[in-house]
Amino acid sequence: MTQTLVEAVELEATEPSGGRRAADSPDSMRRALIFMSRYGTLIFLAVLVVLFAVLSEIILGNQRFLTGANVSLVLRQSAVLAILAGGLTVVLLLGEFDLSIAATLTLGGAMFAQFAQGSYVITWPTIPFTDIGGGAVFGASWQSTALVALIAALVFGFIVGVVNGIVVSYFGVTAFIATLGVAGIVDGYLVRLSDGRSVQLPAEITGTVQGTLFGWRAPSSWKWVVEPFGKTLEIDLGGLSVPIIAVAALAVLAVLWVFLNQTEAGRRMDAVGGNAEASRLAGINVRRYRLAAFVICAVVASFAGIMLAAGRTGSAVTLVGNQGSYLLQAFTACFLGAVSLKEGEFHIVGTLIGVALMTVTFSGLIILGVPGYAQTIANGVILVAALTFAGLARRAAAST
Repeated sequence: MTQTLVEAVELEATEPSGGRRAADSPDSMRRALIFMSRYGTLIFLAVLVVLFAVLSEIILGNQRFLTGANVSLVLRQSAVLAILAGGLTVVLLLGEFDLSIAATLTLGGAMFAQFAQGSYVITWPTIPFTDIGGGAVFGASWQSTALVALIAALVFGFIVGVVNGIVVSYFGVTAFIATLGVAGIVDGYLVRLSDGRSVQLPAEITGTVQGTLFGWRAPSSWKWVVEPFGKTLEIDLGGLSVPIIAVAALAVLAVLWVFLNQTEAGRRMDAVGGNAEASRLAGINVRRYRLAAFVICAVVASFAGIMLAAGRTGSAVTLVGNQGSYLLQAFTACFLGAVSLKEGEFHIVGTLIGVALMTVTFSGLIILGVPGYAQTIANGVILVAALTFAGLARRAAAST
């Protein structure tokens, strides 16, 4: 026993001092690559904020990016996309697609405006050859209230989600084809509804939704001067406010996060997305949860349309093409989120990070005077670059 210990000590003494470090090096490299694959999007977001702030000072001569007014604008602009992408995350989590979200968003805003304006009234059907029926179900004046308009718009979104879910889950139609077809149906219905004209919302509704939380604004003393890399950089957050629609977006995302992470139904949806066949064998009604996912996505998309109409534009359009860019943006945000914090898994927090990355990029490019087409290009470049980087880092970490 003593001889064995002596031999072990002598062997350790003769081992090169760099041997252990060489053995640990691959593990350290692997951990670094995994870290970058998970947190690279957050790091890139921080770099973009600093980059746009510095470029604003250099190119424009004064700070226009890190200001209270611009931060408030970014919050307002990102709210609708955050809501829409949050609902889409639920469907993507189950391994499905929903290409009707832009149409549902437009439908939600249009129906909300139609009801709020009083130009769309639910009536009883008329019984043939009699004078029975034909009147308003709840009374025309009562139906034009904001609450009824909100509920009615969400019901229309609910109907779209049910149709999507039944066709995909119970009829076995591919989600790509089914939701694309439903989007066309909704588009046609919207054109029939008002011939493609925009519908103005009442001023009392837009005045409330376009307001700020408690009317609060940051004092002018919220101003700091920092000197990164020897350059003077001014951060002036005076006048910063929190838009109501940003609060609404945060509330929707919080509800979705709690549902997916803290409820049995949410955990079962996650299981279905991970392995549908294993979930079915475990007794989970896969079809029902897929249907529920499409319904949630459509209702949330409808709410996003309401927030867009009431909280930003003040009117609702009835042409899906005017909102078509939201389709690509929502998918981009979700896929960016899938490479943030977790490895290739769609989740609400990651989607929020993706939305922030896109909105900050667009805001910085606009401030710097970059043309609109370049912003669209940047949208695609960010998505491809982020997914490529995360994939390369993950494969490198696996082979290390």
